[in-house]
This record gives sequence, C-alpha cells and structure tokens, in this order.
Amino acid sequence: MIARPAASFKAFYVRQPEDDDGNKNTKAFTDALDDTDEERRVKNVTEDLNAVLFAADAEGKIQILHSPANLGGTRTRPKNKVAALVGLGPQATVEKLDEKHAVKLIDLRCPNLNLVDAEATAEGIKSIPIPDNTAVVTCEAANVFLPAPWLKNTILDSDTDCPFELILSARQAKNEFIQDHCGEDQDLQDETKAHYDGFVSWAWAGGHEKIEPLRFLVRPDDVELRPTF
Repeated sequence: MIARPAASFKAFYVRQPEDDDGNKNTKAFTDALDDTDEERRVKNVTEDLNAVLFAADAEGKIQILHSPANLGGTRTRPKNKVAALVGLGPQATVEKLDEKHAVKLIDLRCPNLNLVDAEATAEGIKSIPIPDNTAVVTCEAANVFLPAPWLKNTILDSDTDCPFELILSARQAKNEFIQDHCGEDQDLQDETKAHYDGFVSWAWAGGHEKIEPLRFLVRPDDVELRPTF
C-alpha cells in the first residue's frame, strides 16, 4: 500500500504541494485528453499516481476517481491494465477500468456557454434547452475529465455531486484564480478560461446523461490490483 499522510483521500488530494506548479500549467490538463492518439490519452491520465479524474454516472451525477495506474503498457507487458480508486474516504475501493472507454472521445452538443454563464442558479443552468442530435457539434470530450488543481480543489471542497451546482462553483473558482494568480499573464488567463469552458461543457453534458458512464471490470480475485495502492 502507498501511505497517504492524511485521514482520508479527500484530505490528501486537496491542496497538494505541487498544485501551484500544476496551476501554472493548466493547459497541459486541457490538452491531456485532446490528443488524437488513444494510447497517449491513456498514458496522460495514468502517468501521475496522484491524479484525480471526474466521471459521470448513469444518473447524471459527477463521480470522482483518483490514484490511476497502468499496470501494463510497458515494453515487456504491452497490454494495458488500468485501475483507479473510487471513493474519497478511508474505505476507497480499487476498480479495474475499461481504459479505452474512459478516454473515448465523444461529440458533444451543448448550449452556447454565454447562456450558461448568464444563469445564476443550478436549476437555471439545467433548464437551458438541450440541443437535438442534428445540432452542430460544439466540442469533443472524453468520458473522463482531468482537472487542473484549482478546479480539482474546488470540486473536492464542494459537498455536492450535482454537475449544475458544480458549474457554479467552477465559475467562481475560475474568476478567483484569474484575479488572484494570473495577473497580467494573458496566456494563463486564456488557458484558465479554456479549461473552465471545457469543464462546463463536459459537466453540463454529464448532467443530461450525454457522457457515457465508466465501465468497471470486476476482478475480485486479481491480487495484483490491491498492492498497487
């Protein structure tokens, strides 16, 4: 087991020492799942054992996974074997993931983000009309979302799994981060806004069950999974 110097995984992952450096590199989190190569997307979400991932469940709620690891993907063991922890308490469980499905790119048809930002309540955001399947694709996203630290901390601090409420929290966090940390760095401001926009589209789609729930592969007798974490 890897020791976590905190009472829970939530306490461990909120405001890690490396968050400041990660925030300055927000674009890397956005780009990680924009890569056109599937194997590189898998690598991008499993190369950091301290990563946190967002997913959407079958009820349109946001699910948090963390500590992803690929037990394969090497020269001597080329087949991927990806696992992650689900749950932020001391009893988090190890789950084997269908990694290709997790990083699968899907076309999203979302409302104009100006309409989302004009709403002051979660119910208002939820009630924005859903574009039909003939509408123009507004963006492409994976079934999982890799948040930059400023967004990760915001979601972990939130006591809700409602994507529309989390959009409001992310909006405030984005504005505060730009005001407090970006200064005159226009590139970082633009990268922060782009990351926020990507999350808003992904979360809005997840809330309307347009993001495919992750596929967990039950392997109760696989002793290799547990000692990894």
